[in-house]
Amino acid sequence: MSTQAGLRAYSGPPDAGRHAVIIGSGLAGLLAARVASEHFEQVTVVDRDRFPDSPEHRKGAPQSHHAHGLLPRGHEIIGRLFPGIEDDLRAAGSTVGRDTVGFMVVSPAGPLPVRPSPGEFVMFSRFLLEWQIRQRLARLPQVRFLPDAEVVGLDTDRDGTRVRGVRLRFRHDGSRQPAADLVPADLVVDSSGRSSKVPDWLRDLGYGEVPEEVVNSGLSYSSRFYTRPDGFPDEWRSVLINGRAPHNPRAGLLLTVENDLWHVTLGRMAAGDTAPTDDAGFLQWARQLADPTIYEAVRVATPVSPIRGYRTPTNRMRRFERLRRWPTGFVVTGDAVCAFNPIYGQGMTVAAMDALVLADALNRHEGGRSAGFERAFQADLARNVAAPWFVATSEDLRWPGVELTGSRPSPAMAIGRRYMDRLLRAAVRDPDLTAAYLDVVFMIASPRSVFAPWILARVVRSMLSARRRVPTQQFALSAEGLSAVRRLPDAPVST
Repeated sequence: MSTQAGLRAYSGPPDAGRHAVIIGSGLAGLLAARVASEHFEQVTVVDRDRFPDSPEHRKGAPQSHHAHGLLPRGHEIIGRLFPGIEDDLRAAGSTVGRDTVGFMVVSPAGPLPVRPSPGEFVMFSRFLLEWQIRQRLARLPQVRFLPDAEVVGLDTDRDGTRVRGVRLRFRHDGSRQPAADLVPADLVVDSSGRSSKVPDWLRDLGYGEVPEEVVNSGLSYSSRFYTRPDGFPDEWRSVLINGRAPHNPRAGLLLTVENDLWHVTLGRMAAGDTAPTDDAGFLQWARQLADPTIYEAVRVATPVSPIRGYRTPTNRMRRFERLRRWPTGFVVTGDAVCAFNPIYGQGMTVAAMDALVLADALNRHEGGRSAGFERAFQADLARNVAAPWFVATSEDLRWPGVELTGSRPSPAMAIGRRYMDRLLRAAVRDPDLTAAYLDVVFMIASPRSVFAPWILARVVRSMLSARRRVPTQQFALSAEGLSAVRRLPDAPVST
């Protein structure tokens, strides 16, 4: 690992003009840097990591070993922030799909009849997306990167009401680093993720405890890359298999990424056995999913990486907007505010939506100069993440032993779950209902949209018809596709 060639190193704040510091170089931080570049003469992205010289895993993002999907809403936003980036992703090896089902979903009620996506779409890993965004940012003359640096606190004025910069601890020696351990800034954006120290910093500055809502999902998951085998049916390019509460907590995700590789993640939706990291256990876990399609796929695919495990036992919403006081010159975004259960694939897209919230707040508040900018941004961000947080937590709370602390589950959650169960039972036979449901899952539409009169009418009609049992085994592949896969030879197990 080394500092990525072409990234401009930090050279001190500008002699004139305004300076923004972004803490963290994950997707939320990179997109915040792009937005800030429209309003500040210099933007510095600070990270504890060194950046890789190619699109690959970096140590500071251990979850990047696991499958990350960018939903259609995320594609749209990133395309607006970086025009032409899909062409760069395509040129860098992204897999291209055409007129096929981009994302098949096996719901708790069975496989959904997903319509093929018209035209062309590109598929890629989180590695490649972040690499391409860093490359784009490196071309902006006002953006600089400061790797190997850990932010250990905020620099404030005497009474702690204004943030004036960040205090650093450098992780490696080297002449390329500035001697000072203080970087002044007009705006500091914390996007340091789940492990953010902001609650501690604010408490130490006298702002009190940050209210939190926590879901103890107990999630564990394991992931591996495979080569997509020749002869595998081209019925869909990626598939999600949900668990079926309360009896089968196993879930699986197969994403097609660059160079026609498969990124496969298997997880458990509640406390219990952890997802395995051995060959036999990984295959057996896939076989025990509610739909064994992923098992049939990886059985014939050649592994090209080790199996890597990870645990995300809690998911957290920090209610910064509820603090009675807030310092000027400081905001928090991304997973540092709201960290979801990653099995729902919302994280990268919500980070993109957060960037639009920041852009709107900066535009409305004179680039952050006018009074009230910070509190307005945190309130807007809380509204932005409310719907995906509601969806994720209401699904998590289906599982025995999973609890929400910091607030009481609203009656709307239980009502919403029962309604969604009936909607999905109807959707397995109705492509229009499937499309409406996926618009919510992909964050194109609000969860309220599934209560439209025409949807309610079809759900009620389905409820009044003969009761339909959820199949014990029904494949995301067609009968013909499954037959073709079963004729393929088992792949050798290797790394």
